[in-house]
Amino acid sequence: RLDDFLTYLAGTKEAEISNLFGFALDSLTFATKVQVFHWSCESGFQHTHFETIYNIIRDFADKLVETVLSMGIKFKANNKTYVINDELFDISSAILKIEAFRDSLIDLKSQYSTKISLENLFGDTIEQLDKEIGLLKNFK
Repeated sequence: RLDDFLTYLAGTKEAEISNLFGFALDSLTFATKVQVFHWSCESGFQHTHFETIYNIIRDFADKLVETVLSMGIKFKANNKTYVINDELFDISSAILKIEAFRDSLIDLKSQYSTKISLENLFGDTIEQLDKEIGLLKNFK
């Protein structure tokens, strides 16, 4: 039945959009964790680059929500609960967490490759994070 299939597709699209809104909230929360890294790091160089990273992630979350809103979808989301500062700062584990976030962006980029505005947003953010990750790894 066509009606059932169209209802299914509408539900799938709503779940997909809800996931993007949820990811935006999760990204903001992760940006706060990166800000804690920024406050806890061991050098001015790290301090500067962690600040750049949390600003990249905040900007990404804002643009993600605005892009989805421009598709005519109203904001609605639930997010996970996080412990923001649950460990002592360690540069290597901080970089691993940022790389894991970047990897989730890579996964989302491939899932939304048919939506050019989203694919570009994910790609630009990945590129910016890769640059900062490289600097942090090479100039600890």
